[in-house]
Amino acid sequence: MATTYAELKTEISAFTHRSDLTAYLDTFIDFAEARLNRDLRVSQQETILTASATQYITLPADFLAVRVINKQSNPVQELRYITPAEMDRIADGSTTLNYYTILGDSIKLQAASSTDVELTYYAKIPALDGTNTSNWVLATHPDVYLYACLFEAYNWTQNEAQASKYAALFANGINMIRQADAQRKFGNSLSVRAA
Repeated sequence: MATTYAELKTEISAFTHRSDLTAYLDTFIDFAEARLNRDLRVSQQETILTASATQYITLPADFLAVRVINKQSNPVQELRYITPAEMDRIADGSTTLNYYTILGDSIKLQAASSTDVELTYYAKIPALDGTNTSNWVLATHPDVYLYACLFEAYNWTQNEAQASKYAALFANGINMIRQADAQRKFGNSLSVRAA
Protein backbone atom coordinates (compact mmCIF):
# COMPACT_ATOMS: atom_id res chain seq x y z
CA MET A 1 0.00 0.00 0.00
CA ALA A 2 1.15 3.50 -0.83
CA THR A 3 2.31 5.64 2.08
CA THR A 4 3.96 8.41 0.05
CA TYR A 5 2.96 10.74 -2.76
CA ALA A 6 5.26 9.00 -5.26
CA GLU A 7 3.97 5.54 -4.27
CA LEU A 8 0.37 6.72 -4.63
CA LYS A 9 1.07 7.93 -8.17
CA THR A 10 2.68 4.57 -8.99
CA GLU A 11 -0.34 2.69 -7.63
CA ILE A 12 -2.84 4.78 -9.61
CA SER A 13 -0.96 3.88 -12.80
CA ALA A 14 -0.71 0.20 -11.78
CA PHE A 15 -4.40 -0.15 -10.86
CA THR A 16 -5.64 1.59 -14.01
CA HIS A 17 -3.20 -0.39 -16.21
CA ARG A 18 -2.62 2.86 -18.10
CA SER A 19 0.71 4.52 -18.78
CA ASP A 20 -0.87 7.43 -20.67
CA LEU A 21 -2.33 9.07 -17.53
CA THR A 22 0.96 10.25 -16.03
CA ALA A 23 0.32 13.91 -16.87
CA TYR A 24 -3.02 13.76 -15.01
CA LEU A 25 -2.02 11.93 -11.81
CA ASP A 26 -1.60 15.18 -9.83
CA THR A 27 -5.06 16.29 -10.96
CA PHE A 28 -6.59 12.99 -9.82
CA ILE A 29 -4.89 13.40 -6.43
CA ASP A 30 -6.06 17.03 -6.14
CA PHE A 31 -9.65 16.04 -6.94
CA ALA A 32 -9.45 13.12 -4.49
CA GLU A 33 -8.27 15.51 -1.76
CA ALA A 34 -11.14 17.88 -2.53
CA ARG A 35 -13.55 14.93 -2.16
CA LEU A 36 -11.90 13.86 1.13
CA ASN A 37 -12.16 17.42 2.46
CA ARG A 38 -15.87 17.52 1.59
CA ASP A 39 -16.66 14.12 3.11
CA LEU A 40 -14.51 13.82 6.23
CA ARG A 41 -14.98 15.52 9.60
CA VAL A 42 -13.07 13.42 12.12
CA SER A 43 -10.98 14.09 15.20
CA GLN A 44 -7.67 13.89 13.31
CA GLN A 45 -8.75 17.09 11.54
CA GLU A 46 -9.51 19.02 14.74
CA THR A 47 -7.28 22.03 15.27
CA ILE A 48 -7.38 24.64 18.04
CA LEU A 49 -6.83 28.36 17.55
CA THR A 50 -6.86 30.80 20.46
CA ALA A 51 -7.65 34.39 19.51
CA SER A 52 -8.41 37.73 21.11
CA ALA A 53 -12.14 38.29 21.14
CA THR A 54 -12.14 41.26 18.82
CA GLN A 55 -15.39 41.45 16.91
CA TYR A 56 -13.93 39.76 13.79
CA ILE A 57 -11.59 36.78 13.62
CA THR A 58 -10.09 35.81 10.25
CA LEU A 59 -10.66 32.16 9.45
CA PRO A 60 -7.45 30.09 9.11
CA ALA A 61 -6.40 29.15 5.55
CA ASP A 62 -6.98 25.44 6.30
CA PHE A 63 -10.48 26.00 7.79
CA LEU A 64 -13.30 23.63 6.77
CA ALA A 65 -15.91 23.91 9.53
CA VAL A 66 -16.40 25.01 13.13
CA ARG A 67 -16.57 22.27 15.74
CA VAL A 68 -16.97 24.62 18.72
CA ILE A 69 -16.09 28.15 19.82
CA ASN A 70 -15.59 28.69 23.54
CA LYS A 71 -15.15 31.91 25.46
CA GLN A 72 -12.26 31.25 27.85
CA SER A 73 -14.08 32.60 30.89
CA ASN A 74 -14.55 30.87 34.23
CA PRO A 75 -16.49 28.71 33.65
CA VAL A 76 -15.78 28.25 29.94
CA GLN A 77 -18.78 29.28 27.86
CA GLU A 78 -19.68 27.77 24.49
CA LEU A 79 -20.76 30.39 21.96
CA ARG A 80 -23.82 29.61 19.86
CA TYR A 81 -24.01 30.01 16.11
CA ILE A 82 -26.68 32.31 14.70
CA THR A 83 -27.29 33.35 11.11
CA PRO A 84 -25.88 36.65 9.81
CA ALA A 85 -29.46 38.01 9.63
CA GLU A 86 -30.03 37.13 13.30
CA MET A 87 -26.70 38.79 14.17
CA ASP A 88 -27.87 41.98 12.43
CA ARG A 89 -31.10 41.93 14.45
CA ILE A 90 -29.33 41.62 17.81
CA ALA A 91 -26.56 44.10 17.01
CA ASP A 92 -27.53 46.51 19.75
CA GLY A 93 -24.14 47.51 21.08
CA SER A 94 -24.21 44.71 23.66
CA THR A 95 -20.99 43.96 25.49
CA THR A 96 -22.10 40.42 26.34
CA LEU A 97 -20.57 37.72 24.15
CA ASN A 98 -22.93 34.76 23.58
CA TYR A 99 -23.15 34.32 19.81
CA TYR A 100 -21.10 34.13 16.62
CA THR A 101 -21.76 33.93 12.91
CA ILE A 102 -19.63 33.46 9.81
CA LEU A 103 -19.37 36.20 7.20
CA GLY A 104 -17.18 35.40 4.22
CA ASP A 105 -13.77 34.41 5.57
CA SER A 106 -14.37 35.80 9.07
CA ILE A 107 -16.08 34.85 12.28
CA LYS A 108 -18.13 37.74 13.59
CA LEU A 109 -18.63 37.77 17.35
CA GLN A 110 -21.67 39.37 18.92
CA ALA A 111 -19.39 41.68 20.89
CA ALA A 112 -15.73 42.23 21.54
CA SER A 113 -14.55 40.86 24.88
CA SER A 114 -11.49 41.11 27.08
CA THR A 115 -11.58 37.30 27.32
CA ASP A 116 -9.94 35.18 24.59
CA VAL A 117 -11.94 32.73 22.53
CA GLU A 118 -10.82 29.25 21.54
CA LEU A 119 -11.89 28.07 18.09
CA THR A 120 -11.82 24.31 17.56
CA TYR A 121 -12.27 23.65 13.86
CA TYR A 122 -11.92 20.94 11.27
CA ALA A 123 -8.83 21.59 9.14
CA LYS A 124 -8.27 20.59 5.54
CA ILE A 125 -6.23 17.47 4.95
CA PRO A 126 -2.70 18.59 4.05
CA ALA A 127 -2.33 18.31 0.27
CA LEU A 128 0.25 15.93 -1.15
CA ASP A 129 2.97 17.16 -3.47
CA GLY A 130 6.70 16.78 -4.07
CA THR A 131 7.48 18.54 -0.76
CA ASN A 132 4.67 17.22 1.45
CA THR A 133 4.90 13.52 0.61
CA SER A 134 2.43 12.14 3.17
CA ASN A 135 -0.41 13.10 5.49
CA TRP A 136 -2.48 11.38 8.16
CA VAL A 137 -5.06 9.99 5.70
CA LEU A 138 -2.46 8.38 3.43
CA ALA A 139 -0.54 7.05 6.45
CA THR A 140 -3.58 5.49 8.13
CA HIS A 141 -6.07 4.86 5.27
CA PRO A 142 -4.06 4.44 2.05
CA ASP A 143 -6.82 2.32 0.51
CA VAL A 144 -9.39 5.12 0.82
CA TYR A 145 -6.98 7.62 -0.72
CA LEU A 146 -6.35 5.23 -3.62
CA TYR A 147 -10.09 4.57 -4.13
CA ALA A 148 -10.74 8.32 -4.37
CA CYS A 149 -7.92 8.72 -6.92
CA LEU A 150 -9.10 5.73 -8.95
CA PHE A 151 -12.66 7.08 -9.00
CA GLU A 152 -11.28 10.34 -10.42
CA ALA A 153 -9.11 8.50 -12.98
CA TYR A 154 -11.96 6.30 -14.21
CA ASN A 155 -14.38 9.22 -14.19
CA TRP A 156 -11.92 11.13 -16.40
CA THR A 157 -11.49 8.18 -18.78
CA GLN A 158 -15.31 7.79 -18.88
CA ASN A 159 -15.25 4.21 -17.64
CA GLU A 160 -18.55 4.33 -15.74
CA ALA A 161 -18.42 0.77 -14.42
CA GLN A 162 -14.99 1.21 -12.84
CA ALA A 163 -15.85 4.74 -11.61
CA SER A 164 -18.97 3.35 -9.89
CA LYS A 165 -16.97 0.51 -8.35
CA TYR A 166 -14.40 2.87 -6.85
CA ALA A 167 -17.04 5.40 -5.78
CA ALA A 168 -18.70 2.63 -3.75
CA LEU A 169 -15.37 1.49 -2.27
CA PHE A 170 -14.54 5.10 -1.37
CA ALA A 171 -17.95 5.67 0.28
CA ASN A 172 -17.54 2.46 2.31
CA GLY A 173 -14.02 3.52 3.30
CA ILE A 174 -15.26 6.94 4.48
CA ASN A 175 -17.90 5.22 6.62
CA MET A 176 -15.24 2.96 8.12
CA ILE A 177 -13.04 5.98 8.94
CA ARG A 178 -16.01 7.64 10.67
CA GLN A 179 -16.74 4.47 12.64
CA ALA A 180 -13.09 4.16 13.66
CA ASP A 181 -13.16 7.80 14.77
CA ALA A 182 -16.28 7.20 16.88
CA GLN A 183 -14.61 4.12 18.41
CA ARG A 184 -11.49 6.17 19.09
CA LYS A 185 -13.49 8.88 20.88
CA PHE A 186 -16.08 6.84 22.72
CA GLY A 187 -14.84 3.25 22.83
CA ASN A 188 -17.69 0.94 23.75
CA SER A 189 -19.24 3.45 26.16
CA LEU A 190 -21.39 5.25 23.57
CA SER A 191 -25.04 4.97 24.55
CA VAL A 192 -28.31 6.62 23.62
CA ARG A 193 -30.02 8.56 26.38
CA ALA A 194 -33.82 8.40 26.57
CA ALA A 195 -35.59 11.78 26.40
